Amino acid sequence: MPRFRNPDVIEAEISRHTTTIFAVEDMESPAEEDITRSDAALAAIPALEAELTASKARQAEIQRLRGLALDTDATEPGDQRVTPAIERRRDNGPAIVRGKGDEFEILRSNTRHMGEDEYRDTLQDSILRASERYEMPDGYTDSLPKFVKRHKRDTSWSKNILQRMDPNYISAFEKVVIGTDPAFLSDIERAAMAVGTNTAGGHLVPTHLDPTLILTNAGAKDVVRGISRVVTLTGGANRWNGVTTAGSTASWDAELTEVSDDTPAIAPAQVPVYSAKSLIQASIEAFEDITGLASDVQMLLQDSKVRLEAAAHMTGSGSGQPTGIFTALDANTNVEVSLTTGSTFTRADLAGIANALGDRWTDGARWLMHPAMAERIAALGTALGASYSVDMTQQLNEQLLGFPIVKSFTAPNVFQTTTIDNLLVFGLFSNFVIVDKPGSTSIEFIPHMFNTSNNLPDGRRAWYMHFRNGSDSVNDLAFRLLQDKTTA
Repeated sequence: MPRFRNPDVIEAEISRHTTTIFAVEDMESPAEEDITRSDAALAAIPALEAELTASKARQAEIQRLRGLALDTDATEPGDQRVTPAIERRRDNGPAIVRGKGDEFEILRSNTRHMGEDEYRDTLQDSILRASERYEMPDGYTDSLPKFVKRHKRDTSWSKNILQRMDPNYISAFEKVVIGTDPAFLSDIERAAMAVGTNTAGGHLVPTHLDPTLILTNAGAKDVVRGISRVVTLTGGANRWNGVTTAGSTASWDAELTEVSDDTPAIAPAQVPVYSAKSLIQASIEAFEDITGLASDVQMLLQDSKVRLEAAAHMTGSGSGQPTGIFTALDANTNVEVSLTTGSTFTRADLAGIANALGDRWTDGARWLMHPAMAERIAALGTALGASYSVDMTQQLNEQLLGFPIVKSFTAPNVFQTTTIDNLLVFGLFSNFVIVDKPGSTSIEFIPHMFNTSNNLPDGRRAWYMHFRNGSDSVNDLAFRLLQDKTTA
């Protein structure tokens, strides 16, 4: 008796043949071997489609029989010790087998018999097992399990994340973003693609490629992200809401005396998220020649996201974009400290800004500055009888007055006597909040771009990408901003 192959395997084979046919058809002068290869692919498709229909029918029948076998109303009581992993269901839907088997079974099964906690846990378990199918990019730091555990109460979000890990969704996404006519997607691919289409018509990026989920090298370029408090939002929320307080003040009270009311004042803290977009253009010829599309999309998304956010988290204006740490503190005169002499660092200036923070915020505090600022500070070593405070063959000291230094080329580097320049920040960065919308990155394929001369196509196509992010200081008093002193 012939062995039935899995429908996914047959679908993949049909897809490969279809790709071959289209590729040869688009050739201006195909070689004889190309035509032969196309004809062979075309001839193989009818048999594969028949095999696919038979395989699907067989799986449906097996699923029906499995449901009957597990139905407590259709099965005589017996010794269930041989199948402890199977959860008994209470209706006519198929049961869920947790811990093994198909990671996507929960998407197809009737889950009405499951409690809320069980359903959430099963979704979480399925996502983590499905993630093992894919090779994550270099530098991946296990951000996906953290997000999944944090937001598992949002079952709609978790379900969408799992659906976008389905191989059928990934196959359809890879076709759609190079302009494949949706008519050439299989029924399974079209159904899978529908779950990842956002309200604007863009296609949400497959989970293992989404840069808002798969954060790589956190802090390598966007150093502020690596030292700040990072929170995440799901669903339709467009701002993070928190609270700030100066804290409660305790008192010494005598025995049997009325205690004072030490309830602290509480103020709301809000950090909105802003839309970030990117448009990548290429000629039609370039699109036809692209190979390894999935990895290229991941690289482009990740690189553009990191560079955009790195600058915004440092010096973003807060108007239509995240508020950077330097921008936030520059708006609060209570946390600004000026150099004693314009454009001249002294040890007293650095000690003064460290001492100004006080006991409450110095535990865990860090310095944030441009590498050029660190070099200027290193030159203070002349007070010790040396030209520099470090061996010039080595990297600059990673600590200053006993606190770690974090350096970034996106930090301010203007040091002149005619303006008041922001030089560096010292403080506890858990009071700077970065807000992400994990799983929200979408991409739309634009089949034809129009030239601005006569509004006619000029042979370009494009990818239009979208994600959201926000940042701001929620407690300026936990920082000090060192500024230059103008001598003009």
